[in-house]
Amino acid sequence: MLNIGGLSGCIILPSSPCYDEARQDYNSRFNKYPKVIVYCNHTKDVVNAVLWARREQMPFRLRCGGHSYEAYSLINCGLVIDVSGLQAMTYHKENQTIQIGAGHRLLPLYETLWNEGVTLPGGTCPTVGISGQTLGGGYGYLSRIFGMTCDNLLEVEMVTAQGTVICANESQNIDLLWACRGGGGGSFGAITSFLFQVHPIGNVVRFRMTWEFSSLRNVVQVWQAWAPFTDPRLTSLMALPSKNQGDLRASGIFVGTELELRQIISPLLEAIPPKSVEFHTLSWLEAAKQIAGSPLRSETFKSTSAYAYTPLSDAALDQLTDYLQNAPGQANVVSLAAYGGAISQIPVQATAFAHRQPLFLIHYQSYWAKESDADKNIRWIEGFRSSMLPYTRGAYQNYADSLILDWSDAYFGENLNRLMHIKRKYDPDNLFCFEQSIPLG
Repeated sequence: MLNIGGLSGCIILPSSPCYDEARQDYNSRFNKYPKVIVYCNHTKDVVNAVLWARREQMPFRLRCGGHSYEAYSLINCGLVIDVSGLQAMTYHKENQTIQIGAGHRLLPLYETLWNEGVTLPGGTCPTVGISGQTLGGGYGYLSRIFGMTCDNLLEVEMVTAQGTVICANESQNIDLLWACRGGGGGSFGAITSFLFQVHPIGNVVRFRMTWEFSSLRNVVQVWQAWAPFTDPRLTSLMALPSKNQGDLRASGIFVGTELELRQIISPLLEAIPPKSVEFHTLSWLEAAKQIAGSPLRSETFKSTSAYAYTPLSDAALDQLTDYLQNAPGQANVVSLAAYGGAISQIPVQATAFAHRQPLFLIHYQSYWAKESDADKNIRWIEGFRSSMLPYTRGAYQNYADSLILDWSDAYFGENLNRLMHIKRKYDPDNLFCFEQSIPLG
């Protein structure tokens, strides 16, 4: 019989009525069965969970939003330490910083910050947890003006493998702060709170334009020569659905006026006249809500990524077009996310997030409803990624992919050795580990 003495917080066991809901991941492709799930409401609950796991010699995983693309925040026959109940928040108006518990999710956080007239550059999915978003880097529609989420991180509070609560900032444990700025979550300890720099925000302009699939090659050629180099107040994404699954779509958020944006975007409009064009001036919060759409409890999907450090060549565009013309399902898409701007202003070794100089991120995605469609969609994604390897480098760890064999180099690049050194210092017994955690070396 499982001895749960020493655990605190809300304890969920397989016999609990809400167990099946509690063990779910956002990616419903996975079905895992933990022995126990602990919802932590205080830092002490996290300390108790870590000490209990040590005592019981039970493997565990850390979870915030549950959006790990490969369900790395869940575990079979182990403990899940869920920090989503850590919801404390203190806004320091005098220096525009915010201290928040590690359990916040993006859209509710944006709503709270909006009431103070500020924001934090984060992602677009409303239910993503701030912990995973930040620790893996954190990209979104404000990244080219305000940087990655991790670039705005000033301090973390962490429970170590020994059950000790420590802080990492610019005056203590500075190496650990460096690692938390893009070195991934779940490798060094259990973070219970963050201190962020936030930024004033008001109205923004959202743009959207579309083209027929037949324009794909020309659209990508023009977009990749423009989006990473344009005004840093504009962050632009390009969505390339598979043939017969919708129009090509460029979209973006501009922190400025519509008149300014129309001038900035004119090279794209003039080079390839779009099928439709829309400009909307609205509050940043309303834009974030529109982009987020209706929150989903779960989806079934496979996703992966790679970075384009140089413009995609004709040969690369041939591969891109071929795979999008021969998609296996009803929801297959590639997204291109422009980098540059504030992202590229930080040296590669200044933070653990290593991908500072790409032109854009390529995000390969496939969604399906029938279990029988899984294999063909996964094969399509992996074939697509592999076919583009001659033209790309690395990968974005927040789009975790278990099929990337050299994942540690792909995610962390030249910062991997330093991350392993920090791992050995703070977690020498490798208590905090999962399938793609930082190795000891």
